[in-house]
Amino acid sequence: MEYTLTPEEMKALEGRYMQETGVPGALLMEHAAQGVAEALARHAPKNGCVLFLCGPGNNGGDGYAAARLWQVRGGRSLVAEVTGKMRGDALMNRRLTLACGIPLRPLAETGTLLAHCDAVCDALFGTGLSRAIDGVAAEAICAVNAAGKPVVAVDIPSGLSGETGFPTGPAIRATETVTFHRLKLGLVLGESADWTGRLTVHPILIPEDWGDVLGLRCMTPDDLPALLPPRRPNAHKGTFGKAVLLVGAPGMAGAAALCARACVKAGAGLVEVLCPVSILPMVQVLVPGAVCVPLPEAEGQLAPEAADIASRTLRGSRCAAIGCGLGQHEGLLPLLRVFRDAPCPVIWDADALNLLAAHPELLPLPAGHVVTPHPGEAARLLGSSVPVLEADRLDTLRALRTRCGCAVLLKGARTLMACGADVAVNRFGSPALSRGGSGDVLTGMLCALCCQRPEAPLLENLQLAALLHGLAGMRAAARFGEACVLPEQLVDAIRLDGRELA
Repeated sequence: MEYTLTPEEMKALEGRYMQETGVPGALLMEHAAQGVAEALARHAPKNGCVLFLCGPGNNGGDGYAAARLWQVRGGRSLVAEVTGKMRGDALMNRRLTLACGIPLRPLAETGTLLAHCDAVCDALFGTGLSRAIDGVAAEAICAVNAAGKPVVAVDIPSGLSGETGFPTGPAIRATETVTFHRLKLGLVLGESADWTGRLTVHPILIPEDWGDVLGLRCMTPDDLPALLPPRRPNAHKGTFGKAVLLVGAPGMAGAAALCARACVKAGAGLVEVLCPVSILPMVQVLVPGAVCVPLPEAEGQLAPEAADIASRTLRGSRCAAIGCGLGQHEGLLPLLRVFRDAPCPVIWDADALNLLAAHPELLPLPAGHVVTPHPGEAARLLGSSVPVLEADRLDTLRALRTRCGCAVLLKGARTLMACGADVAVNRFGSPALSRGGSGDVLTGMLCALCCQRPEAPLLENLQLAALLHGLAGMRAAARFGEACVLPEQLVDAIRLDGRELA
């Protein structure tokens, strides 16, 4: 499990560690540079030329040290620097760089130097930057972004806020960001996904459990074996629980099928789909592994007796979900009340959320339930707009928790989750998930995981679902290309482990 830190928290933690242990900052800087050199080896030939952009502070010091290590590895290093005037560990590493015979050029020559390099290391400005970058540094950033060369950012892409994840002005668009000790908050908030590229957390001698600062939780593939151990040989479908899904409407049988298929694929023991009788044949053909429970219709809407059928079906269920492709007509309100009073946790998604927004008298929901809005649904629930809510997703998460009274999974490139006062983030995923149907798959997966792990903390199940969904997106993108993944292919890419990643 990873945890985030704010830039100020990291600065204080690092200072305390050096003071209490006597470990010098130069040694931490050397370990940071090793992580940068390892990342560069993933993007440049072994004997390739790397251009290091070095600023005046410790971030630049990491860059000078990485330039030296890259040259020791057999590569060629060029340095474009903001200034030769610096102090402390950064100054020491600049002198060592000169002693290795590495050319140091003014930052203004970045455009010319780019033509001679295979990759770029961005060590201009670190997580403490709070102003917009201008002048020669801004011109260098624009030149790097236009060059199309692989870029490894040191700790954070220069120009990206370490607090908010939004660019303060011109910012480096990195291929990979190597951050140190822990994730910085700005790497998982705001627009960070557009700027950081692959995120790598590299240790710098400080023990993982050192200090008492814990930020947002972030589950990683390394956590999966302990959370999803092998199934017992004598297990049966009852071992893994019954899921009940109220999904689908005429014209939306696909949403129902995607949710149900994902629930089956993600390991629920028995999946029962409550759906209008008119779409039952399609759902049954698309998801033969699910049991379909027909809901009677009258004049194009569900008949009143549908609520009684749903209530009976929910008996004995471990988890339920409602909303995927459901529609938004008023005749659904009795069914929403049945699910609000269900004897198990319920996941509220899609049209169910829109109905809750239109009928706030149904709120708050029981604390053990989950709402899973995307930004548009969150805006409707909170009576706000997407731009306002996306400007501060942590505040939006807290507002949704208060409004709905239950756990929240706020979808996005960096999905945020809250259960009580505990908050988590998922940083694994792919643009392949940016299409209709992906959310239906996530709902089915979450329902299946809650069925299999009824005693686990709810937040842990939310994290697990978001992580496995993101990994499935990465896996499918590697097979079919980010722009070409069909939602049903996303279902096929689900695995309850981290294997076969690109």
